Amino acid sequence: MQKHYSKISDAGAEVLAISTDNLAGAESIVAKAVAEFPVLYTNKNNDVPISYNVFDLFGDGLASASVFIIDKNGNIAYENIGENYRHQVSGNQVLNALSEIQG
Repeated sequence: MQKHYSKISDAGAEVLAISTDNLAGAESIVAKAVAEFPVLYTNKNNDVPISYNVFDLFGDGLASASVFIIDKNGNIAYENIGENYRHQVSGNQVLNALSEIQG
């Protein structure tokens, strides 16, 4: 996402990453990735991934790596749910989805 962050931002969107790692794990990921966008975390609180139906999809007790685009009305306009624990969504996929949503 970082590689495409300026284009995503230019499209009027904001990236918010949510980590379910402990704070030390989240800070380590942010430091390595040099993320310009906010990285939030929910240490031992699975309410957010549960509310988006992406928690424990593979019986591993973890949140699945997933992407949601929320529109200005608070509705999910796009979702890409993790297919496995290595699942990654590219910035290009997000840009294409934004383009389709915005028409």
